[in-house]
Amino acid sequence: MLATRIELSSHMADARINPAMLTWARERSGIDGPILADKLGTPVARVAAWEAGERKPTFKQAKRIAEITHIPLGYLYLPAPPDEPLPLADFRTVADAPLKPLSPEFRDALNDVLRKQSWYREYRRLQRESPLPFIGRFGIRDSVAAIASDIKRVLAIGPADLTQSANWESYLRLLIERMEAVGVLVMRTGIVGNNTHRPLSVDEFRGFAIADDDAPVVFLNGKDAKAAQIFTLIHEAAHLWVGVSSVSNERLSAKQTSNVDVERFCNAVAAEFLVPEEAFRSRWTSHTEFTGQVRQIARELKVSNVVAARRAAELGLASRQEFDDFYLAERDRWAAMARKRAAGGNYYETSATRNSKRLTRAVLETALEGRMLLRDAGQLLGVNPSSLEKLAGSVYGEG
Repeated sequence: MLATRIELSSHMADARINPAMLTWARERSGIDGPILADKLGTPVARVAAWEAGERKPTFKQAKRIAEITHIPLGYLYLPAPPDEPLPLADFRTVADAPLKPLSPEFRDALNDVLRKQSWYREYRRLQRESPLPFIGRFGIRDSVAAIASDIKRVLAIGPADLTQSANWESYLRLLIERMEAVGVLVMRTGIVGNNTHRPLSVDEFRGFAIADDDAPVVFLNGKDAKAAQIFTLIHEAAHLWVGVSSVSNERLSAKQTSNVDVERFCNAVAAEFLVPEEAFRSRWTSHTEFTGQVRQIARELKVSNVVAARRAAELGLASRQEFDDFYLAERDRWAAMARKRAAGGNYYETSATRNSKRLTRAVLETALEGRMLLRDAGQLLGVNPSSLEKLAGSVYGEG
């Protein structure tokens, strides 16, 4: 009975939080006062009073605020917001509008990736593997064509890969497999961990790259239209080749072209890799209808329709207006397809895609050989330890 009274007392007692930190936490999480009040089941005026320092939430309410805004409870008691440096260059752009701070979802996803990357870097060093020579091999003053050519050479991508890929989606899978084969961890997911209630925003970022010569990472936002992911993949690969870690939100719309030198350069490398100027010009005829021609070239080169259309505009073979009209129509088509797309899929295949198959194999190998606790392996991969054997069967094609 005494313990119960103490617990109830602690829940009812005022939490002497810093009102400014409550405002910071709310704004950092991207929610307004009414939304926070609704999630807490309390009047909006009460939340406003907390932020003004006129009242204090209970300890239980403070804990709930921390959960909603995805911060440690202790942050609400700090005298000032903590320094949260981003370990990547932020090259996101939205025309001329100021960028919003990166969301808790992005930061938590990034921290999860960094934790896995740190483990893999140590794993490679224990295996006495050499640093990867292509990371930072070039700079942004080098030739776009030379870098695109070198990426193709390292990945062993040739004309036959285009003809043998049934469509651009199979070509994307091939590119990811080749990147992982040379040592790049490619991670692709649209949520934080396994939490489907914490989606990653495509408006916030498309992908990021960590240019580490022992454990390089390319992360693709799985919420993005699949037609856009192949461009992001090669864009981020270009970041690895020039040795610049970054977070990007490059859109395929011409109106969103970045004003950052590194981003423009990596865009150019991706365009030359996916849609080489010579190959594109040889297929283009000025008297043919724009939309039909774009779709035909996109099918032949295994890229999305928008990438092909943008290349036509970049090379001066079509007007910006033609591209803009085409982009808007494709965007509406993507949205309609996304609404029809069925949820689900193979759990183990999804796990390996989210974590990178290369990383997954390394963790499974270490755990199943007894050099790592199954509990720790499951925690690193975000799966139940009892599921590791089934995951191994999926990854190695044994089940």
